Amino acid sequence: MLPRHVVRGAPNPLHFGFPERLRRARNAAKLTHTSLAREAGAVSRATTAALEAEENVPRVDTVEHLANALKLSPSTLAFGIEHPWQSRAGLRCDGLPARLREVRKARGLSMRELARQAAASVVLVRSTECGTSLPSLARLEALAKALGVSPAWLAYGEGPMDAPTRRRATQTEPAQTSDR
Repeated sequence: MLPRHVVRGAPNPLHFGFPERLRRARNAAKLTHTSLAREAGAVSRATTAALEAEENVPRVDTVEHLANALKLSPSTLAFGIEHPWQSRAGLRCDGLPARLREVRKARGLSMRELARQAAASVVLVRSTECGTSLPSLARLEALAKALGVSPAWLAYGEGPMDAPTRRRATQTEPAQTSDR
C-alpha cells in the first residue's frame, strides 16, 4: 500500500505519481482494465485496478509490461522521467541485475552496506543482483537513491546514469515562453 503522506518538507518519491500516470495513460489509450491487462499479457485485470487504486506498488517488470501495452517508456510510467517509447524484444529490466552489481562495486559498497543505506534487506540486494527476483518501484527507487543514480537508468537502462534533479525529473511539459 502506498503511504498517503510523507514527512513535511521532504520530496515525494518519484514513483508516488505512478497510479495517476497509469490511469491517465489507460484512459488516453481508451482501454479498460481488462483490455489493458490483455494487452500487457503478464498482468491481470485485478492488478491493473489495484495499481490505479494505490493498493499495491508494482514491481519493475510489471510496470514495463504495462508501459509496453500503452506504448510508453517504462521510465515515464514508473517515475515520470520522460523517455521516448521504442518497441524491442525482451524487457529492459532484464539488465537491472548487471547494472546494480556494476554500480554497487564501482561505489565500493558491499551488499550489506548498500542494504543499510537503502533501508532494505541484504536478501533484496542479493536476489536482485542474482536476478532471482525484481524489486518494487519503491525498493528500486531506494536502491537508486542510495547509489546516487537515476532510477530510470537502474531499472530500465534509460537516460543518463546520474540521478536527475527534482526539477528535471518532474518536468513533463516543455516550458512555455511568452512573446512580448
